Amino acid sequence: MSSLLSVIIVNYKMDALTSSFVKNELVKVAIPHKTVIVNNAATPESNAALCKSLNAALITDIEAECNADQDVFVVSSDENLGFARGNNLGAEFSRRVFDPYYILFTNNDIQIPDNNVVGKLIQKLHVTPEAGVIGPKVLGPDGVEQSPCCYHSCWDREVAKHWSAYFLSKKKQVERFHMDYAQKATEGFHYFVLGCFFIVRASDFYRCDMFDPNTFLYAEEKILAERMKAIDKKAYYLPSVNVIHAHGMTTSKYSKKRAILKWQNVSNLYYYRNYCHTTRSVILMASLTNYLVRLKIGLGHLLSFPRTV
Repeated sequence: MSSLLSVIIVNYKMDALTSSFVKNELVKVAIPHKTVIVNNAATPESNAALCKSLNAALITDIEAECNADQDVFVVSSDENLGFARGNNLGAEFSRRVFDPYYILFTNNDIQIPDNNVVGKLIQKLHVTPEAGVIGPKVLGPDGVEQSPCCYHSCWDREVAKHWSAYFLSKKKQVERFHMDYAQKATEGFHYFVLGCFFIVRASDFYRCDMFDPNTFLYAEEKILAERMKAIDKKAYYLPSVNVIHAHGMTTSKYSKKRAILKWQNVSNLYYYRNYCHTTRSVILMASLTNYLVRLKIGLGHLLSFPRTV
């Protein structure tokens, strides 16, 4: 059995938010679709709550036979797989059970204001063969654009940006590091689009070997951009449609800022080392800078360290 669209959501201890998203936001997706919720660090109670709320089928073994006619599936994982491995698990299940043509990867903290968002993205992707990934305008609750994004070297992203407050005004920092890139972006190809809500052709996603399973959180979109580049595909930005993203609801609830920065640094350095072939000396400087940033957060104002814009 094949399906036009698979919607994949990774859930981590946010059962009520995920259920609300499926009931109140995904119902706006006019295109026929199947919804796959990967329940990270699942408990029997969490699985039961999601299945009851969404009338979903519980999947504890993606190789086992299941009813492909079901609309919503909860794929249970005892382990917290993180973003990349969690989405890969959902994609593998989708391929085996209903072989979708497109896959929508979405967070559960998204609002979809227009019923035609997904349809318009798919329509544009269909007529743009060079595109392997497509994303809409992503707005924060404050109305500020969060996507798309440009390439930053490891030196700029992980070293210079943190130290620039010693030497540059806020305006110069914004100009130097393209911090307003998303606000100025126009329709077309960009380095990557934000991972909170984007669509791929399933065939392209499987052909580029999906997300890199060596990251837990962060850098997944940049790595996917490089993997798509290897099969001659690029990321396309369609600002005529938009979604609203309440960024970081899960990570901010369950993680401290220092831990988040550490995850970001580990993933970003993995990306720069393995996909951008950054030199060891720059990687070392980036690691040291990130360590000092986390130390400053831990010690409060005891250390004088520049504020990052």
